[in-house]
Amino acid sequence: MKVSTSCCLPVPSKVAGLPAAQSALRFALCVLIAFLAQSVQAHGQETTSGLVAKVQRQYDQTRSIRADFSQETRSRAASLGTTAKGKLYFLKPRSIRWDYSEPKQQFVINAEKAWLYVPDEKTIYLYEVDQIINSPIVLSFFSGLGKLTKTFDISQLPPEPGPPMRFRLELLPRESESPVARVTLWIAAESYRVVRIQTEDPLGNINEITFTNVQVNASMEPSWFALNVPQGVRLERQEAMPLR
Repeated sequence: MKVSTSCCLPVPSKVAGLPAAQSALRFALCVLIAFLAQSVQAHGQETTSGLVAKVQRQYDQTRSIRADFSQETRSRAASLGTTAKGKLYFLKPRSIRWDYSEPKQQFVINAEKAWLYVPDEKTIYLYEVDQIINSPIVLSFFSGLGKLTKTFDISQLPPEPGPPMRFRLELLPRESESPVARVTLWIAAESYRVVRIQTEDPLGNINEITFTNVQVNASMEPSWFALNVPQGVRLERQEAMPLR
């Protein structure tokens, strides 16, 4: 069985190396953190605490998110890079879906299950959520209860000169066994929207995501996150290493 890991989707545990389910959930966490800062209205001289308060308020008011994304990952050990793109859907509480167009795959998490659908293989790889989510950080943000200042130490970095100029925030997790070691947000100076996010995991691997066509609180149905097995597609139950 061969499943592409270029888009950081989960693969069965029999595949060598760190299960890509962990990478997918790191990606999920990064996406949620990034969208905390969407539509933040601030001023260039605002303090970090003031900006973070507005970011948190925006997250609390967010019910759903849909967006296009492009993703680039770089492996520190292998000095290799991969790219992927697709559409993202997030609905509180605890539902998120990635529709990857290149390569064509789908990854979904709801309150009970997580699964990877690989159309080329006519297979759905199914996980129990508690098999892959065992981190207070991930669980709190997936549940819609995440609090930035309780979870991260946050500081402003020197802005990236333009044009266009970008403000930057650095987030360092307080949890010693966090799945991410560092998160950096690039925020457009003219709109105060997150335009880019970079994360580094404890092994030094880099994940960068760019968002376009973002819609916050767009209409969305819970059925979009339900497991439906197409005719002719087999279902394989898997075990995965928990994301701690």
